[in-house]
Amino acid sequence: MSDATAARLAPHKTSVSPAVVLVGGGALLLWGGTAVANKIAVGHMDAMTAGVLRSLLAGLIATGVAFAWRLPFPKPANQRGLLAISGVTSFAIWPLLLSLGLGMTTASHAALIMAMIPVFTGLIAATFDRNWPRLGWWTGVVAAVIGTFFLVFYRSEGALLGAGASISGDLIVLSGAGICALGYVAGGKLTPIIGTWSTTFWGLAIACLVLVPTFALLAPRTDWSAVGASGWVSIAYLTFMSSLIGYAGWFWALGHGGIARIASWQLAQPVITLAMAAMILAEALTWPLLASAGAILIGTAIAQRRALPR
Repeated sequence: MSDATAARLAPHKTSVSPAVVLVGGGALLLWGGTAVANKIAVGHMDAMTAGVLRSLLAGLIATGVAFAWRLPFPKPANQRGLLAISGVTSFAIWPLLLSLGLGMTTASHAALIMAMIPVFTGLIAATFDRNWPRLGWWTGVVAAVIGTFFLVFYRSEGALLGAGASISGDLIVLSGAGICALGYVAGGKLTPIIGTWSTTFWGLAIACLVLVPTFALLAPRTDWSAVGASGWVSIAYLTFMSSLIGYAGWFWALGHGGIARIASWQLAQPVITLAMAAMILAEALTWPLLASAGAILIGTAIAQRRALPR
């Protein structure tokens, strides 16, 4: 069944299909390691360069695939506009701002701030559709945001800002989260029309128009001979898992499960990242932190069940 056919059938469904759960959940697992891998990468190279490089490599691969597979390119101006917004925001601006912010804050702190992405996504989608989510959606979002607030508070041992986390870094990640949400909405609306792979790979290709000259300017900031193996492994993860596979899966889930409904799942991503940060970066987990993580998961479940029907 094509993406367009599946999208036409989706409005008649009252629940999310197992395929959407599998694909969307898999994308979240991949993205759960994004902040950790990005934090490792910025330890080996300039932060902005790392953010641009991950998407540039993915974009070059995606461009070749798009032409080789002859993926459909949107013809109407409004669809091309959605593709341009999705590509530039999701694959160029957001990775750069996330990487830049991670150079000034911690991976765990950035992950918690990223919990606002589904809130931004739902609000932007509701604004475009002029159809506000139900009260239950807001209840779930509020519960998750409260959980995130206390997660930040206890994680930082009584202060809103922990060691290694700056206000500037937090604000950069927060602004990037809003821009990322805009890209999610544009990609989610375009996916049912031209397909998941076209939205993802052509979006990455369009992002290259911005990324190539940007990388040329930033490359001299890094001593490439000093970049270690872990730095290159992190860039490879960000390129293939986060940028290519992760975005393709997420756009597919948004297009087939509904933007307002599926976007709320991303509230669980900070919990995934915190677990990975504890295992890979040896960051401590406390009972208050785990309790707050539980509130995020409960809020996600409520928002998912009460999301605005497509």
